[in-house]
Amino acid sequence: MNSQMPVGRLAEHLESLSRERTWFAIVAATAGIALADYIIPAVGFAPLYMPVICAAGWALGAREGYFVAVIAAFLAVAPSLHHIAALSVPLLALSIGVRVVTFLFIAAAIISFRRSYDRELFHAHRDRMTGTLNKEVFERRCARMIEDARHIGHTLLLIILDLDDFKAVNNREGHRAGDEVLQTFAGGAASIMRREDLIGRIGGDEFALLVRVPSIVEGQGFARDIHTRLSAVLAQSRYPVTCSMGGLLIPPHASGSASDLMHAADQAMYRAKNSGKNAIAIDRAGEAEAPAEARIAAKRQEGLV
Repeated sequence: MNSQMPVGRLAEHLESLSRERTWFAIVAATAGIALADYIIPAVGFAPLYMPVICAAGWALGAREGYFVAVIAAFLAVAPSLHHIAALSVPLLALSIGVRVVTFLFIAAAIISFRRSYDRELFHAHRDRMTGTLNKEVFERRCARMIEDARHIGHTLLLIILDLDDFKAVNNREGHRAGDEVLQTFAGGAASIMRREDLIGRIGGDEFALLVRVPSIVEGQGFARDIHTRLSAVLAQSRYPVTCSMGGLLIPPHASGSASDLMHAADQAMYRAKNSGKNAIAIDRAGEAEAPAEARIAAKRQEGLV
């Protein structure tokens, strides 16, 4: 949605609110409209319920949107109840029914639009072949997650994976076989990732992962476990290949941009690949600036070598 348009800015604002604050705003707006309609019924404030219904359906979901629509329909007819009731019960029922149907239709329209919007947004963020995040979105979310980890004090593990001999499978078995390998690998990787972890396809047969780990030492075990489990996934494929992994442990105090850290993890991956493939190399962010002797001593102390 175009954020430069008033509707786009309103949608972005609603997205930034918590559910509790969104509910508070909707209840307050609904109460304000009902009060104004009761005090000055001749003006007819009922149409103002429509944007409130749209906001509820967009920000809170289908059930909430329909609920607000029904409540708004009854509130809209309330100021004129005594006039309608004096005429006939069928006329009262018809008046309420017209407003309920109208407001439910508005809610259904905005809910349907929201579902279409979410579906298109999902596909825009995903690699169509594997269903993982595409490179641009992964890098953007990676940068945000690294920045958040620095403020909160979390340690992260950034992983770059490359499928060994993938081109040979493509050349020997065809592109359909290569696509199957990529999809099998991506599905296996997604199955072992937690909801808060990131996984993206950043190249033809290159993938990146970003996971939160308890500490630097435990992060080493995480990396080795991930490599073992992904190797098992690849071994079960009809066209078995292996993977080379470069891991970069990022403590909260580590400096450098997300791009620099991605490059460091990529370098570790190429080192693993050049060591004979189906291997893993783990570095720690910030080691490049330290003397070689200090880096080796630190790795020995932490069990990296």
